[in-house]
Amino acid sequence: AHQACRLADSLQDLGIRKGDRFASSIGHSPEALLPGWGVIWAGAVAVPINPAYKGEYLRHQLADSGAKLLVIQGDLADRAVRVVPPVEGLDHVIVIGGGSLDIPTAKSHDWQSLFERDVAEAADIAPADLGTFIYTGGTTGLSKGCMLSHNYHEVLSRQIGECWGRTADDVVWTPLPLFHFNALTTAVIGPLIFGGRGAIDRKFSVSGYWPEMNR
Repeated sequence: AHQACRLADSLQDLGIRKGDRFASSIGHSPEALLPGWGVIWAGAVAVPINPAYKGEYLRHQLADSGAKLLVIQGDLADRAVRVVPPVEGLDHVIVIGGGSLDIPTAKSHDWQSLFERDVAEAADIAPADLGTFIYTGGTTGLSKGCMLSHNYHEVLSRQIGECWGRTADDVVWTPLPLFHFNALTTAVIGPLIFGGRGAIDRKFSVSGYWPEMNR
């Protein structure tokens, strides 16, 4: 929680305000979850992007969402160098894993430096305010952004938990991507509502599935 609050303070210092779009392109990792909490605390709107996307697919989602900031994992950073310049209003790029990027239209920041701030006060947000843009798979063309409110997150998570009969004794395991809504509602938000734990695996393994369940 303290890390999320410090991240929010850094975002506010970079000019991110309530309703601004915060895009992220991060694989399964603790860093994939933390931006979401910091963004909520700052009152911004999270735009999680499939880390497999590059080129026009990545540029489209950054431009379509109106992202003002992109956080991207270090081994994907070269993609940002190629697509960020033509995206109007995208002023900041944060790189996980260190290093700076030479982007003439945006300032580059190191991920760890964002947690050296004070704890920010939470933004005043309402249930009806936008929480995320979740992009569709794009099977019939470029992906379309689904504009989802904070209330939508809670209601869907609660409905799924009630259908499953979830209790605080449950462990919900998922290898599903965190840039999509299924893992967020079941393994991230669900335990906050019903208790229990969320276990997020980096990828699905046929041979490792039952050993992992037993563990």
